[in-house]
Amino acid sequence: MQRLLVLRRCATCQPCDIRLRYDPGVNNDNQPTPEARLKTLLKEGGFKSTRLDAKRRLVMFSGRTRDWTLIASIYNGWLNIQTYVCEIPQVAGLRVELLDAAMSANQRMSLTKFTKADNLILELEYREEHLDAQVLNHLLQLMHANAEEYYPRLFRVVTGDSVLESLAKPDQLSEAA
Repeated sequence: MQRLLVLRRCATCQPCDIRLRYDPGVNNDNQPTPEARLKTLLKEGGFKSTRLDAKRRLVMFSGRTRDWTLIASIYNGWLNIQTYVCEIPQVAGLRVELLDAAMSANQRMSLTKFTKADNLILELEYREEHLDAQVLNHLLQLMHANAEEYYPRLFRVVTGDSVLESLAKPDQLSEAA
């Protein structure tokens, strides 16, 4: 959708109209905005996404243990993908145990982050200049695979319930029987 923006400028006390075309999907260099580019890359990669706000898009994944909502955005030349894992418990012993579990999850790939709001999230950043639809597809799949792999252990630490660990590794179910 294009809007016509009219600016008035006073030069020698005579108003003049300067007419500029304004398109929120295109920046001044006729390059797509980061938000428009992200939407296009997600569509090309075969992902259905929903607009969360002006800069972020939601991508949904269904997993064995739960449904995952990945939030993707491009800001200052960086692609950022993150997903909420769990709330950090207030009990000091559980906090330490969760920290240990999160750090062991970070051994393979550093994705685990703690927020100021006492949440545990997985977050990945990637330079926008190297981004195309195939790379974005791989990054989203990587984030989802890591979330599925490490979430059951983190869930067990927070709740004390180990039922998700058996769901995450179906091979162990047949061995136990």
